[in-house]
Amino acid sequence: MSVSISIEISLSKQISRMTILRKLEDFGWSYNDQGKVTYLPIGDDNYFNWQNKSIPLEELLKILVIKDNQKELIGVAMTWKDTDVGGTFLIKENGTILMSPDINRKVLDVESYNSITDVNWYVTKLIPVFGQLFESMSYNEHV
Repeated sequence: MSVSISIEISLSKQISRMTILRKLEDFGWSYNDQGKVTYLPIGDDNYFNWQNKSIPLEELLKILVIKDNQKELIGVAMTWKDTDVGGTFLIKENGTILMSPDINRKVLDVESYNSITDVNWYVTKLIPVFGQLFESMSYNEHV
């Protein structure tokens, strides 16, 4: 059975997308996706042709800066500290952050469901990143 999950975060004022990524990194998120980096390539044009490669972090950051300068959708996989738990992050040009917790998703065993996302685990690792800039969050899970 396929599950579709999204967490959307809006900020009270627009900051650069590279600043958003830096804040996530500073708080404990990393680009480590099982020893590689996963990202949307330059010129992807919403095809979502995710790349999973062993490249230096500096090279990934150069790609992300180019995408930002070209006003392309930024997409990267990030994991929390040394847990190997994380997901794919999409950062729109307006600064809206969409996170899909699709890397070793944290789940709760609820009596009538097989597994439902432990959204609290993600919220406690996302909202504090932005402090006073945090404006709103929405969460959707479709099974």
